[in-house]
Amino acid sequence: MEKGYALVTGASQGLGRAFAIGLAERGFGIVAVARTTAKLAETVAECGKLNGARATAIEADLVAPDAVEKLVQQIEATDLPITVLVNNAGEAIWGRFADKPLDDHLRMMRLNMSVPIELTHRLLPRLRKAPKAYVLNVGSMAGYNAFATLGTYSGSKSFIVRWSRSLRMELSGTGIQVCCVCPGSVTTGFTERAGMQVMDDLAKRFGHPPKPVAEAALNALFAGKAEVVPGFFNKVTVLVLGLLPEAIVERVASSIYLKKLGG
Repeated sequence: MEKGYALVTGASQGLGRAFAIGLAERGFGIVAVARTTAKLAETVAECGKLNGARATAIEADLVAPDAVEKLVQQIEATDLPITVLVNNAGEAIWGRFADKPLDDHLRMMRLNMSVPIELTHRLLPRLRKAPKAYVLNVGSMAGYNAFATLGTYSGSKSFIVRWSRSLRMELSGTGIQVCCVCPGSVTTGFTERAGMQVMDDLAKRFGHPPKPVAEAALNALFAGKAEVVPGFFNKVTVLVLGLLPEAIVERVASSIYLKKLGG
């Protein structure tokens, strides 16, 4: 029996592209959503080779006020059987809170929090039609603690972690599984997009390529797990940090970021 479709946001590159390809390898049709047309087409072409050309692209800037509404309308018009939703699209800004334009903070909060909320809420009725359906939310290890210079980002990812846990409990017994993946550093160009090039040395030393991170997340999702931190070192780090006083962890980590920022 042919599997349904997976909708993946931020699917043109990095982790989103890896999610789309990984799901296509598992036989799911793919609805790849992103704002970068050329790269999005590459993702769709790659997925189509893996799942019998069951891949389509939807170009959308998800932070636009009506973007989610238009996206859902397109899904409804095609009546594709969406059984997997991957809320992957997100961004970060780095620097002292007051030094960054308010619009940048608000844009990031919309993409990282409001868009997953809207999209999941709108697509839940469609997901409920399937005997089994799945929601994968992309959090971050940064969501487990507060960090100076990354306050809005870590706050937004903390929200995703807690919302995912709550949603999972609410949907228990409905046939819809909810999982949150909390990766550490992923070598996707994240530091460049966030303006954190001075952190490249650490990112390269401790980061993971997108493919194994996506693979670990998808394995956890389909195994019914609530949360996953990909990578042995990251798992150990989370465990160890959880044993230490939160204030100490946050103060030490924040001092590193502040020093890299230049004070």
